[in-house]
Amino acid sequence: MFQRTFVALVSVLSVSSLVAADHTFTFRNQCGNSVSPRIANTNCGYSPRCNTPGSGGVPNPAISYTGPQPNTLGSGQSQTMTINRQWNGRIFAQNGNCGPSGENCSLGEFNLDTGNQFTAQAYDLSNIQGFTQSMRIEVNGCDTVACTNVNCGCSNAYPPGDLSGCGNDSPVRGCSAGDHSWTITFCP
Repeated sequence: MFQRTFVALVSVLSVSSLVAADHTFTFRNQCGNSVSPRIANTNCGYSPRCNTPGSGGVPNPAISYTGPQPNTLGSGQSQTMTINRQWNGRIFAQNGNCGPSGENCSLGEFNLDTGNQFTAQAYDLSNIQGFTQSMRIEVNGCDTVACTNVNCGCSNAYPPGDLSGCGNDSPVRGCSAGDHSWTITFCP
């Protein structure tokens, strides 16, 4: 009896550990109209950790998000989802003109695969391909970054057309290792 109870307890703890191994993302719509948040994988396209030997990512390569896309959110609505650790990608509001990875739109960029004890997780807002949506990224215990207009400046987001990365990647923020709660607000 004790052994079965112990095995059951270990199983529950193991499942709880797996669930806790994800980041919580809350999408909030403060716009006056509906928004359709989208999650796009960019793994090897933008990450130092690909899934090929010698890429710097093995044995911890970037892992694609394979879950459902967020719902279309009416004004004032929000939705919370989980995204796996080691995810690299973009979050944007699909307005009909955005490409499948957020091309031509304002977007949040995330490199969550770098979140170990030596390297911070990285995130930023980018309008390089065009400003289409004001956004804010908040994460527990780390810097908030927001861009509410096309001229929000390099301390907040990459500006339209600036392929220099603001000269020093100043829009990029770092966050500590471990799983975090992220809030993406459209029209902050």
